[in-house]
Formats: sequence, C-alpha cells, structure tokens
Amino acid sequence: MQQRTKLLIGSLASSLGTIALFTGIAFTSALDFTRHQIPGLLHEHNQHLIEMLPETPSLEQIQAMLPHHETRSDNLSVIDAEGRLLTTPGQRSSVPIDTESLLAASSGFATIDDEEYIWASTPVPGTPYTIVNTHRRSQTTLHDFMKHIGVPIAFAALISIWLTTWGAMVIASLFRRLNEQHAQLEHQARHDPLTGLPNRDALSQTIDETIARQDGGPQTLAVCMIDLQQFKEINDSLGHHCGDELLRQVAKRLNAVLQAPDQAARFYGNKFAIMLNDAGEAAIDDIAETLLGTLENAFEIDGRCLYIRGTLGVALYPQHATTAPALLQKAEAAIFQARQNAHYAAIFQALDNKGAAERLGLINDLRNALRDGQLELHYQPRLDLRSQQIIGAEALARWTHPQHGFIPPDQFIEIAERTGLIKELTRWVLETALQQCAHCHANGWPVNISANLSAINLHDEELVPLIASLLDRHQLPAHNLVVEITETAMMADPARARAQLRKLDTLGVCISIDDFGTGYSSLGHLRQLPVDEIKIDKSFVMDMIASEDDASIVRATIGLAHDLGLEVVAEGVENEAILKQLNGMGCDIAQGYHIARPLPAAEFITVLERIDSKDKPAAALR
Repeated sequence: MQQRTKLLIGSLASSLGTIALFTGIAFTSALDFTRHQIPGLLHEHNQHLIEMLPETPSLEQIQAMLPHHETRSDNLSVIDAEGRLLTTPGQRSSVPIDTESLLAASSGFATIDDEEYIWASTPVPGTPYTIVNTHRRSQTTLHDFMKHIGVPIAFAALISIWLTTWGAMVIASLFRRLNEQHAQLEHQARHDPLTGLPNRDALSQTIDETIARQDGGPQTLAVCMIDLQQFKEINDSLGHHCGDELLRQVAKRLNAVLQAPDQAARFYGNKFAIMLNDAGEAAIDDIAETLLGTLENAFEIDGRCLYIRGTLGVALYPQHATTAPALLQKAEAAIFQARQNAHYAAIFQALDNKGAAERLGLINDLRNALRDGQLELHYQPRLDLRSQQIIGAEALARWTHPQHGFIPPDQFIEIAERTGLIKELTRWVLETALQQCAHCHANGWPVNISANLSAINLHDEELVPLIASLLDRHQLPAHNLVVEITETAMMADPARARAQLRKLDTLGVCISIDDFGTGYSSLGHLRQLPVDEIKIDKSFVMDMIASEDDASIVRATIGLAHDLGLEVVAEGVENEAILKQLNGMGCDIAQGYHIARPLPAAEFITVLERIDSKDKPAAALR
C-alpha cells in the first residue's frame, strides 16, 4: 500500500475516532449537566408556588393549589415534619422516593425501574409542611441524544473529515517530495552525474556485496578497467563539451553489451570499470574483444567522426585480490602493464606489480608534493659566448620523495601530463621562477629565467593571463621570461601552438624551441612562428668532436638560424673542447655541465655573487 493511502486512511480513522470520543464525552457531560441543573429549576418552581400562597397557609390551601401546577413529568406533593405524605383526592397517591430521603436533603436523584427521578424539597415558611417537586425522566440513550445533537455533529464530522483529508494530502505530498529528494541525493551520491553510470564507490560496494554472497566454492569474478586513449587530445583540441559527450556515448555502448548482474561504472576521468560475474581467465580474450569492440566504430560528435582506442586491464577474484579496492587497484595496474608491453589488454601480473604500484602511488604523492611544497626549482646557468657573461638560467623542477628519494623529472612530468596535474605544476614553476628572477633583479643581477611548457599548456587558455599577472605582480619586464617548447609539442597541433605563441609574443615573452632537430619541424616552419631562439638538442652537441656529421648539422643550424634573425642555444656542453668549437661556429649561448650543473636557488645566488666580484665571470663557473 502506498504511503499516501496509508496516511489518508490513518488520518480518517483518527478523525472519526476523535469525533466518536467527542460525542461520548458530550453525551456524558449532558447527562451530568441535567442532573445538576434540574434540581435548581425545581427549587425555583417550588419557591414560585410558595410565593403564590397566603402567609401561613393551611394544608388545604397548599393541597388545593398543587394539582393545578403538576405536569406529565412533574409531581407535586406535600409532606409534614414527620415525613408523612399528605394527599388529597385527585392527587397522585405517592412519590417513588422515600420521605426520609426527601427530608434529609433538599434535592437529589434516583433511578427506579429504568426511570430517573430528580427531586427538590422546599419547606413552606411558617408551616410544618414541605413541598416536594419530583421530576420523572426516562433514561436518556445515545440514540435520543443524537436526535438533538446529530446534525451539528454530522457537520463537524464532515468538516473534520475534509480538513483531515486535506491535511493528509498535504503531508503526503510533503513526504513524497522529501522521499524524492532523498532518492535523488542518494542517486547522486552513488552515480556519475555526467554518464549516469554508478560511480567508483557504488561499484566498490556492489563488488564487495557480490563477494559476500559467495557461498560454497569461490566463484570467479572479473573486474575490468578501460582507459580511453586520445581522450585528452580530444578534450584539449575540441573542448570539454566534446569530451563529455564522448564519455556519455562510451557509457551507453558499455551498458548495451552488459547484462545484469554485470555492471559498468565510471571510475574517474577517462577510465571506466566493469564488474563481470562468472568470468574466468579463459574468457578474458572474449571479454577484451567485446569491451574494446564497443570503441571500434566512430563516435559522431558535433558533426565530426571521432575514433578512439582503449587499453584494458583485468583483475580476477579470488586469484588477485579478495576486496573491491584491491581488485580495482590491480585492474588499473594491469593497464600500465599492458602499455609497457605494447598490448591492448592485460591480466594483472603480480610479478610486475611493484613498478606499477609505485607508479600509481606517485600520482597521489605528486599531488601531495605540490600541495605541501616538496618540489623545488634548480637553476642551470646559461652562458653568453660573446660576452662570457651569465645572462640567465633554465628553471628545472626537482622532486625528492620522502620514501623513494630522487624522482627523475621525465617520470613525474609524464605523470603530471597524464593526470592533469601539469597545469598546476606549470603554475608553480612559473610562480617560483619569476619570484626568484625578481629577487635577482632586486640585487642587481638582471638575468632572465627560462621555463619549460608542456604540449598541454599550449591548449590552456589561462596560460597567457597567468603569465601576465605574474609578471605584473613581480614587476618584471616580459622579455626576462623565456618559455621553452619542444619541437614535438609544437608540431602536435601547429595551429593551436601558433595561436598561443602569438599571444605570448604580443605579451613580450621570449619564445625558445627546445630539443631542436629531434622533431618534425624545419627552419622553414620557424618562419611562421614568433620564435626568438632555438636550442640545438644535446644529442648533436655532445658528439660534435667525434662526429663531423653532427658538427656539420650544428654549424648549418647556427648559420640558418642567424639568417632568420634567431639566437642559438647549444645544450649539452660537457667539456672545454665543445665550448671552444661552438664559440668558433658563432653560437650565441651555451648550457651544460661544463658550465654548471643545475643548482638550488641559494647556490645559484652564491654563484652570481661570486661572478659579480671577478673580471671574467665565466671562469667562476669552470
């Protein structure tokens, strides 16, 4: 029975019960009221009769008057001081109440043979006689009572029922809304708002409940994780609305190939998790083909046909874990194992788990490191070969993990790019580097600072406003900041890179192409970009002495760059011979271990102080 019906029936029953109780109380009160009011009326009647008699009347005068004032229900009698009933012809022979009671009290009531008698005795002044007025009343029943009061009670009942029904409907509507809100909040707490799929917590609970229901021999349960490839590129290049629609369509396709009690959920970001019942290791190939097959056909979004691929990781119960969190963690680790082996799918392998688990742990650790200030910047000086002056430094992020020690930059930067932390990392690098640059300027060292940008940063519309605000906050000229972008990052989306670089150029920031020679661009492409310098990749510079081919490439690159009005930075300068050869080729700036290793901020300041006191600054570093 619906709650609304229950509430309505309960309210009506309560209302009718209240009316019945009220009627009973009214009936009892009415009976009690008449018993107390009628004696007073009888006394008043007796007193009226006495006033009609002459002063000191005789018995005959009293007896003569009484019959004229009797009614069908009222009996008037006279008794003397000794309690004897005095009657006359034509008068009723007796009263039903004994005369002793009549003399003992002035009024009272008694029930005799289903008849109720109410009496009042009033002495006649100046005589030994007493007038007794006896009122006979049949026993009043509820039926008789309802004849008089039934209509008002009926109206009251109708009004009460109407008010009760209306109130019950209002309360039922309120309860219904509260239940709907509760159900909505519960649904939101357990489902992903974008795709409508259960979220990670809901899937974890379902997995644990399914495991708890296992009885007898253990039943195999597969937990699969799908990581969508190319999703970040679609999100960055086409916008978040396209990425959101892609996730919704993937969710629909996954639901279409699953049957209850199997369940798909959105894990987070571009990852989906699936729980499959009765799925053993022998069926993994079929599972992978089915799940990844949902991604094969094109996704039509905003008139575009988009193609994506996925990587599948699988963990099995009870072989790999016996709880939902552990199964999900191992399924995600299996994704990394699949990528390492260049496979599209993989079952979790315990022997390979250590590196994957550490990698997964580093994701959270990097987020905490950014929050807790565990990262620091080191600065590698840049030497102007023409003036032999240190003109700046490249800011390089360093991370010393509390447990794992030094984490290579390429490792945690790759994690930052994959998890979306690169935006926060870049913001921290720019903020810290420009703050250090401002400190150097304030102490009389007008150096510039180079900072590396990721390909993802080139899709960040907040990048240019961020740089502008930081330069303004630290009161630095824009040309004192050099942003370095790799060739590969620049050529991944040339149109977007070109637009972003032009904004930076308009701001006045210097633009450098890092690792030049290892990507797919050419000096011809650079003519279309607002580039100020190129950095020849160290792989060419380090082998210049031993390889004439590398030396020729470096020489030609320097010449062509100068023809285009660009400065050239050579990185990877490891010895004096390379430095002299670069100087002879006309290279503008050198950077490498022979000049200085990356230094903590305090040591970099110490170097600048030491150089400031010498005639030949470069010598202070070597």
